[in-house]
Amino acid sequence: MNAPTPLAALLARLDLTQSALYRGAGLSRTVASRIVCHDDWPRRTERRDRQAVAGWLQVQGATEADVAFLKRVGPDRANDPTPVSPTEVDVNNEGTEMLLDPQTLSQRARERYGLRRNPFEPDLEGPDDVFLTVNLRERLLDMESAVLNRRFVAIYGESGSGKTTLRLLLQSRIADQAIVVRPLTTIGMADNDRKGQTLRIDDIYHAIVDSIDPTEPIKRKREARARQIGALVAEVGKPVCIVIEEAHRMPLVTLQSLKGLRENDNGFGPSLGVLLIGHQELDTLLSKPQVREVGQRALRCEMPPLGRAELRDYMAHRFARAGADLAKVFEPAAIDALAARLMREQVKRVGGVEKKVQSNQAYPLHVGNTAVAVMNFAASLGAPTICAQTVAEWNPAGKKGGC
Repeated sequence: MNAPTPLAALLARLDLTQSALYRGAGLSRTVASRIVCHDDWPRRTERRDRQAVAGWLQVQGATEADVAFLKRVGPDRANDPTPVSPTEVDVNNEGTEMLLDPQTLSQRARERYGLRRNPFEPDLEGPDDVFLTVNLRERLLDMESAVLNRRFVAIYGESGSGKTTLRLLLQSRIADQAIVVRPLTTIGMADNDRKGQTLRIDDIYHAIVDSIDPTEPIKRKREARARQIGALVAEVGKPVCIVIEEAHRMPLVTLQSLKGLRENDNGFGPSLGVLLIGHQELDTLLSKPQVREVGQRALRCEMPPLGRAELRDYMAHRFARAGADLAKVFEPAAIDALAARLMREQVKRVGGVEKKVQSNQAYPLHVGNTAVAVMNFAASLGAPTICAQTVAEWNPAGKKGGC
């Protein structure tokens, strides 16, 4: 009889079942069975699955030492997400406030600080609600260049960094100057057919025709369809740009096809622009050797976090848009303390040597979630304003403190 795998032994010691594992860690039944019984991890998602299993086991009572074997991952497989650089691997993250769920401003906090509504409501009412730093203005110009100048641009960044907000602002600015093609099949898109619906080049063809002339019947044969697209784009008289959100989930074959679609019989210049918007994994995807012709042509732009001065200006802007005054709620030192809470310590392995680095996580969504949670906490203490000590002592578990 074969000895149990380390994971099976740990589950038995913690009195946990395989069914609880696949539900808690978000795995399929098949994957859970393979990793528990045979220590056989999926090639594509091994790193992510190991992290998910380790995190769930720790919630169930396992220690860091218990799950250490789950964090030992061999060299990346061909299709695995790769690290930010070939010599740098993130091996540990800290900062639970970075993982906050969307926060609701409590009635007590609204009454205590005289707020009619949540200043950090994620749904913006219009372009005036958007706060633009110097870096974000540059990213917006990059997006405009993709649409109006038919360039190939990839915008990537952390969740909550403002990618969708910039795309909405872009649409309001370009108005009738161009035709923006947004395939709706990107909703719920997966990178392969086993996980869900993929985005195919035919989906993009249909979206182009529907955006330019909804009455035009699309050709059935591939050659005729390609020529039809080229003719429609050439005759429309405006720049045409394909905008794909969640682009980090695009199948490689569809990504490869975009190069040929852009160069569809238009002389020396590209026939249309491409704007890809996605998470950090989009940069990794464009670095894969299978799509090097696409990756080498795309202008890759990262969405930066807010600097300390920008953080203060951003919060003041959002309070002003909500008809409130930041200075009457947060003391100046409290904003500095909030900036410190938004720094995350990471342990990275560089060239085989581990070292600690500070990572700024002051992205708009993270800032809003953390600020709202701090306001709720301070209001529960009856604090007339929020001071640095309150910010420092607040934590997601609800531990109390005060000035």
